[in-house]
Amino acid sequence: NSSDAHLTDSGMDGRKNNIHITPARKPRAGTKRRDVVTSPAPQNKKKKVTSTPSKASSGHPRGLSSAHTKQADEYVEEKALVKDYLKDNIDKLQTIAEHSDQSTQQYITKQAESIAEFIDELVQCAKPGLGKAKLEKKLKRTIKDQLKRRSRAGKHSGKTDAEMFNSAKSFLPWLRPGSYSTFSTTNEKHIYPCFLELINFVAELLVRPPLDQQPASSDEQPQRLVRSYLLTDVKPDNSESGRRVDLALKCDALSYENPIADDEYDEDSFQISEEELKENGSWDDKRPNYPRIFAIVEVKPNTSAANMEKGFAQLVKYSHEIFWNQHNRHYIWGLVSGGSNVKACVFGPNFLLASQFMDVTTAEGRLELIRFLVNWSFCELSKLGYDPTIRFNRKHKCLTIDMVNSNKPEPAQTTYYLREIVVVAERVFGRHTRCFVVGEQPSSSDGNCDTSADILIKDAWPE
Repeated sequence: NSSDAHLTDSGMDGRKNNIHITPARKPRAGTKRRDVVTSPAPQNKKKKVTSTPSKASSGHPRGLSSAHTKQADEYVEEKALVKDYLKDNIDKLQTIAEHSDQSTQQYITKQAESIAEFIDELVQCAKPGLGKAKLEKKLKRTIKDQLKRRSRAGKHSGKTDAEMFNSAKSFLPWLRPGSYSTFSTTNEKHIYPCFLELINFVAELLVRPPLDQQPASSDEQPQRLVRSYLLTDVKPDNSESGRRVDLALKCDALSYENPIADDEYDEDSFQISEEELKENGSWDDKRPNYPRIFAIVEVKPNTSAANMEKGFAQLVKYSHEIFWNQHNRHYIWGLVSGGSNVKACVFGPNFLLASQFMDVTTAEGRLELIRFLVNWSFCELSKLGYDPTIRFNRKHKCLTIDMVNSNKPEPAQTTYYLREIVVVAERVFGRHTRCFVVGEQPSSSDGNCDTSADILIKDAWPE
């Protein structure tokens, strides 16, 4: 039912921030309490996580197994969650990520169609019986001709024609089986570089639009680029479970003034300078880390029921890690691939929704997947699952929370400055309750501040 594809848009234009959490404690005496139904949470950079997600953090009555329990036991409980919450084959689920402005979305769709046509031409190059040398010569010529029709590489795109050719050569065997005899979807690791390069190829073309489709306004420019980290089958930093993920995706900001996340990753590992951020627009391109991961891709060799069930179960665990590390997330996107068939899925407080298959060996399936990837780069942050009421304040180096006080005669919005987090969201499914100690004035540079008027915000989403 297509109506199932419409989530409640509570507004998530917030940024993905790396904040360290203090262990939960009771609020100090005299602290006021307020419920904020529409604003998941921030974090405190000066505090460091000293605890791990609880055993009950999965949302299942028994919770997830401890770190000392075998993964096989964990899968049993994760599969039980999939059975309880999964709604599969939702029609038009990907439309959740469409831009809310119809005219802007029409432009975005044209961009997606132009990229799909580009890739279709590459697929057509790989005709059966064509030798490798002739195929590669044809690919190079097609890429060169296509790029001539597009804007030149700018500050956010640096791939040469040769690098674009290498990317195409990597993902083509997945889109056109038989184009390279050594490729086989029976080995899921063969699919990793294909999926990675396809995602990054699409992102590169977004900042090099066709010459006859130049953006007419800032709304018709990508707000970010969704790319894949370069390391695959790797354990992300800040992982509680230690499990490896197949691919992890990140959002690269296209301007220093409007980043997705805070400008420091971890005080104890490394700091990125403002100059580096201005130049690169991102942090580590290679190794994923949970405070910054946007979505995870789980790859399986085929679409058997057992493989798809395991893929969803693994994403349950990974989503739990993201909710634990990112306190401004309302819901989380993911992708599950069974051979050449891909499903989009989204995890929220009381649902796990999965789309119908997108078959990348067909023009229709490729267009659907590309349109979905392109929408991610253009849409409002709320459509990505972030909360717009949580923002990072560069001047004061802390998070702020916008809140409407309905107790006043004329409800007005107040911006509060984060002091610390005392409760984090420990469950994949549930209300994602978080609690923050905040004040109306920021802390001084030496960390001192007047806490006499601090309040406690309880932030929970309706189930």
